[in-house]
Amino acid sequence: MARRALNIGQNFRTLTRGASLALSLFLALGFAAPAVPQTTDTAGPIPETKPAELKPYVPSSASAETSSEAPKPRPRLKPRTTVIPPNPAAPVRTTPANPDAPIGYVTTVPGGVTARPAPMVVASGLSPRAGQVSGQISGAVPASTPISPDDIETFTDSVVRTLMQRDHVLGATVAIVQGNTPLLIKGYGYDRLSPMRHVDPNTSLFRIGSVTKTFTWIVARQEIEAGRIKLDAPFGDYLPNDIYARDPRYKDITLRALMDHTSGYEDTSLGHLFQLNGSRLIGPDSYFHLHKPRRVREPGQFSSYSNYGAGLAARALQQTARARDVPTLMESRIFQPLGMEHTTLREPYEIGATNLESLPAPLSPQLTRDLSDGFIWDGATYEPQPFDHAIPLSGALGASSTAQDMARLMAMMLGNGQNDGIQLFNAASADAFRQPLMKMPEGYNGWASGLMVRESPAGFTTYGHGGATLWFNSNMILVPEMNLGIFISTNTQTGSALAASFPNLLLDHLSGDLVRPPLMPQPSMAYERNKAYYDAIKGHYVSSRRAYGGLEGAITRLLNTVSVTVDADGRLILNTQNGLSAFVPASAPGFFTQQDSEDGGPAQQTGGLHFLFNADGTHVSAFETATNEARYERVSWIHNPGMVTVLTAFMMVSCIFVWLSLAKGPARHEHPSEEQGRATLISAGLSILWLASIFVFHHWRSQLADDPGALFTKWPSGQVRLASTLAFIAALGTLYQFATYYFVYNERGRHGDGWPMWQKAAHGALLLFWGFYIIVLTAWGALEPWSW
Repeated sequence: MARRALNIGQNFRTLTRGASLALSLFLALGFAAPAVPQTTDTAGPIPETKPAELKPYVPSSASAETSSEAPKPRPRLKPRTTVIPPNPAAPVRTTPANPDAPIGYVTTVPGGVTARPAPMVVASGLSPRAGQVSGQISGAVPASTPISPDDIETFTDSVVRTLMQRDHVLGATVAIVQGNTPLLIKGYGYDRLSPMRHVDPNTSLFRIGSVTKTFTWIVARQEIEAGRIKLDAPFGDYLPNDIYARDPRYKDITLRALMDHTSGYEDTSLGHLFQLNGSRLIGPDSYFHLHKPRRVREPGQFSSYSNYGAGLAARALQQTARARDVPTLMESRIFQPLGMEHTTLREPYEIGATNLESLPAPLSPQLTRDLSDGFIWDGATYEPQPFDHAIPLSGALGASSTAQDMARLMAMMLGNGQNDGIQLFNAASADAFRQPLMKMPEGYNGWASGLMVRESPAGFTTYGHGGATLWFNSNMILVPEMNLGIFISTNTQTGSALAASFPNLLLDHLSGDLVRPPLMPQPSMAYERNKAYYDAIKGHYVSSRRAYGGLEGAITRLLNTVSVTVDADGRLILNTQNGLSAFVPASAPGFFTQQDSEDGGPAQQTGGLHFLFNADGTHVSAFETATNEARYERVSWIHNPGMVTVLTAFMMVSCIFVWLSLAKGPARHEHPSEEQGRATLISAGLSILWLASIFVFHHWRSQLADDPGALFTKWPSGQVRLASTLAFIAALGTLYQFATYYFVYNERGRHGDGWPMWQKAAHGALLLFWGFYIIVLTAWGALEPWSW
């Protein structure tokens, strides 16, 4: 998601593995502070920002429509589908007194509250009586059993503190709501070290990464309701021609394809997804001009997560709503109506004369003071990091928020678009946020209007989104069956496991299922009894979420290539840059379930696996994951990292052999010709180039292991381009050696002898091996120093 984000960031710590050697030639290429309970005091209102001329959201008559199907009892591991109750009559929009001013978005429910919403106050320690949730709004899905705030706080304090200490996370902020009743809004640890400041859940702004997409998809549903955007219309109709150009090779992209990530874009992010230098920022339109990813497949085929696609959707919404910019659009449509005073897509920077275009107004000084720093744990201490700007794609991953504000958002989502008398979308949109756009196997994410559909280990169907930036990790899930919303965000790069696992741990606690033993394969599924089945599955696969060319393509292909093996019991072992995870066969052929539901390895990002067999069941072309963020396609032998590792090792040996032969010199009776002497010197020079490219890449790799964020912020690396350039020159030299080999082989020396036959054969074998290696590097895109 940007998971993360997306989630790619931690891959870079493991470049020191053997796979790095495979590309080395051609790429040449704390202790957590105790939790601090916070009061619910709120800061003053943010400075007024005059919104742009926005088209209003006018709810359709669908706001009174709903299904009348009666709810069914919940099976233990198969949650029922929540039936959306009817909303009140269609609200009436407000019109500003000044006709020249922009029309405001706020739509009030008749008889509802129109004043600024009051701060959300955490429920008291006493549980509400059965069948009642204090302050619950009309139309909200009732919880079958009210949840005790005291129980929630006791459990959260224990788990969050323990995991913060284990993973070296400096600060975290948590919000848990049932309906519109906050059960817990609390900060843990610190958001700054100089001066030291505790996390305040009401004011400490954490970067929430791809959770931001929730805002974009809410506004998208508003525009669909208003008829200004259609789900299946060509998306180019809503964007300026200089930003989006139709590709005649492919079908038109639609909003549906952007919501379910089936647009067919490659995923490029290195060097431009985040920017640490606030003086080098560019606006969204310039970004879309400079960093257009290629379309590599027809839209609608399968999901492959795209931050660019979500950013493009936000830009189109800005266009159809006639907003000044995306941050202003979100403020007018969501933040101001809900009273989310500490949520923003704006960032701290100074707008200078060197900007290519007008950037959105920067973050106010007050909110800038409330920003949490991002941190990395260097093994001994917490190091504060610069702000990770993402303003060009602010609608995809650029928001900052607090636990208090995210509690408001979750209450509104659980209330089917309503909270405190404010309605942000109608019943049809509420239903769309619970209905997957894609037909997927049970338990697999089908993207409900952009929200991830997941099944927790406790058996609950959840909706929401995860997110990550360079330093922050966040997660938001909604559990309609329990009328529950959970949000957590951490401010340290090592906090991804905490953010990902906490909601599931809490649901396990609430369901009373605390310890779940690992699953074991049935004896009938042992490898020896199903060799053909497992042999069709084993192999190497690469994620579709990557760049498809140039040096970035080579790097991301390496990082996103995984291996699948099978042990004697029939357990499937997935080996990725993030470690190992085990899966056991499910009842349906081709499906595998993670062995440990709380696995913190790759299974935490993938969920279950589904292998796609051909018609006769003898070959697997790809597999999809339960999270459905990418498809993993089988790689050919030429793209197998293991093979490249072996070839690289032989390449180094051959280069050393050339120099050993040169140091030995010719025997007394050997008299090489002029061409043969020249070939010897050229081979020696080429071997230096090959070895130099290896050294340069290894030096870059060692630096990257200490600073994985550099891959995003310092790309293209000068060292990688230098290494690729050295390898490219060496490849040209090798081609010259091929062209002159005829003369080397046939020419005789001054005494009529020249090289002996074995030396001619050895030289030819060397050139053949080097030529083969060049073909492999070319297939990886590693000999393109001009392309990144």
